[in-house]
Amino acid sequence: MVKVTENWASTLRAMKVGDIVVFPVRAISSVNTTISRLRLEMCVENADWKRTGEVDRKRGEFKIQRVS
Repeated sequence: MVKVTENWASTLRAMKVGDIVVFPVRAISSVNTTISRLRLEMCVENADWKRTGEVDRKRGEFKIQRVS
């Protein structure tokens, strides 16, 4: 798994189906907004992402997986 600290949109856009990326909790609202925008922009590819597992409050991170 890759840990990302910046450039959320480019990271999400570059993900392949099945990839899982770890983001810091401070980015959760930005990542969610970016995913909504990318779903619309990449609708021809039927791109979709989802959060996997729970937010790890101890480490301050959460995981996103490209599902299609």
